[in-house]
Amino acid sequence: MLKNEISHDSQEVRRCHNDLQYGNIAMDKDGTISLLNYECSTHNPVAYDIANHFCEMVANYHSETPHVLDYSKYPDLKERRRFVTIYLSHGEYFPTDAQVERLLNDVEKYTLASHLLWCLRGIISNYLEVIEFDQEGYQRKSFIVEITDFDYMEYARQRFQQYRLKKRELLGSSGISP
Repeated sequence: MLKNEISHDSQEVRRCHNDLQYGNIAMDKDGTISLLNYECSTHNPVAYDIANHFCEMVANYHSETPHVLDYSKYPDLKERRRFVTIYLSHGEYFPTDAQVERLLNDVEKYTLASHLLWCLRGIISNYLEVIEFDQEGYQRKSFIVEITDFDYMEYARQRFQQYRLKKRELLGSSGISP
């Protein structure tokens, strides 16, 4: 169902950052903005990248509890519309209201994909496989350690909770699986 909701031929696919949060954006003193850390970068629908950026606005990774997300900081419709309008504008070109609304609708649907992806990544990231090698480079032993400086499971729980809330809002409570 979700695939049908967000699959259409006119989606703009570009090279996307896919982790555009404040820690990956730098501005120098003359106002030039640079994007950092492209390890998640790949071709993707632009609507996904924007949706993920909006979802990241709720995080404060420099707090005492970096895994706790504050969804009151999610940009409201006016701010999302402003962002999308500026994104679609270039040079002398200004988008139509229909173009803005279409991208906004796609962005909202792609928040579901963002929540699912980062929920799964949180679950996977909760544990780290440590592999020790001997002097000749042969694997000596392997063991799993739990990460303790970031509560990945709580982060994953919050992202899944938002996925379920947003899914109900966008697709209704039809009981359709992810």
